[in-house]
Amino acid sequence: LKKLAQFWLDEARCYSKGQFPTLKKYFIDACVTGGIPKLCASAFVGMGAETATRETFEWIANRSKMVKAASFIGRLQNDICSHKFEQKRNHWPSAVECYIKECGVSEVEAVEFLWKVISKLWKDIAEEYCQKPTELPSTLTNRLLNLARCANIVYEKDDDYITHSHLLKDHLNSLFIHPIPL
Repeated sequence: LKKLAQFWLDEARCYSKGQFPTLKKYFIDACVTGGIPKLCASAFVGMGAETATRETFEWIANRSKMVKAASFIGRLQNDICSHKFEQKRNHWPSAVECYIKECGVSEVEAVEFLWKVISKLWKDIAEEYCQKPTELPSTLTNRLLNLARCANIVYEKDDDYITHSHLLKDHLNSLFIHPIPL
């Protein structure tokens, strides 16, 4: 949380000075500001002492390939789906704006590029997830995989369900009110 707050504060300082991040800097920061390491740590704490070990938290803190990929997926999908809305209210530039400015491409080309990056990131997750033997229990890697999958639900092609939470109503109803019987 402390690291996440520091990165957000850095973003706010740069924004207030009118500084625009390079795509490289944005990607470095996105691994933290995507929030996945914080969510992982929170989820793992609730799993008990036999699962939430020092090694587990070191794996998160050292940002393994899977942790980095999950963070980027969430951050980039958020950027793709919410950048138009965020820019209406003078928000920190998203990966879309950074790529447009740095590479001189259209918005469509920038979004297409970022979806390709996301596709590669899913391959990184699959590589570490399927790596056998692994030092980590599958309960941990499953949690991280599921956190990354959440990005596909809350950030669909053109919708940001976090900002516009009423759009999640049907998903939540299908999970809790009308679940598929097993």
